[in-house]
Amino acid sequence: MKSTLLTLVSGVILLASTSCGPSKKLKASRAQNDSLTVALNEAHTKISGYENDINQLNQKNAATAKTAEDCRKEKEAIAKRADELNKTLSDQKNSMEQIRKQAAEALNKFQGSGVEVTTKDGLVYISMQDKLLFNSGSAQLGKEGKEALAIVGQVLNSNPDVKVTVVGNTDSLAIKKAFKDNWSLSTERANSIVRILRDSYEVDPARLTASGRAKYDPVDDNGSPEGRAKNRRTDIILNPDMSKLWSLVETEAK
Repeated sequence: MKSTLLTLVSGVILLASTSCGPSKKLKASRAQNDSLTVALNEAHTKISGYENDINQLNQKNAATAKTAEDCRKEKEAIAKRADELNKTLSDQKNSMEQIRKQAAEALNKFQGSGVEVTTKDGLVYISMQDKLLFNSGSAQLGKEGKEALAIVGQVLNSNPDVKVTVVGNTDSLAIKKAFKDNWSLSTERANSIVRILRDSYEVDPARLTASGRAKYDPVDDNGSPEGRAKNRRTDIILNPDMSKLWSLVETEAK
């Protein structure tokens, strides 16, 4: 009986010791598995963060690339408009120089009578001293003045896009005859020229403007007779057609 009991207790102890071994390994394995799971989840979280960072970088790169492309296109557009503006200005300058040459050649025979054809600030100036156009203190055109204006009319009609401003000028001496003052005289002389260009030489009146500067735009010293003679003049100013240039400028502004 005692022997049997000892055998039974030994078996129970053996069974208990046998079952303890695998339980510890299982727990360790589970603990290791849990640790790996945590590490794997952390790795997935980091990878997700990296992917998000990469996506953001890709979006920024795409935005930067688009901005760079937009800048390139805008730069090309600006360069193109600048080329167009420069070409228009160059064409306009060449055109006005041709008109200057044409007017100078046509009026060559009047050079000794005080006619001068020049360019200034892109405009053509046909300046005629009053000794060619008018008697002293008068706005009535003389015969030689009408002949010179006939040539001017031909030049204007052959360049129909050019606008024309006629500006009368006087010396500094006070007027003593039919006009109230030099303002009135200079303006009426410009009016006389505008009228003859319109009525006798068929220049489109929509192209013509008359004005007077009196003594306030001298080209020489009013202290000498020679200087005053130069100041008593009429300037016929030819203005280029600016419509194309303004169109380009407005496009640039937009």
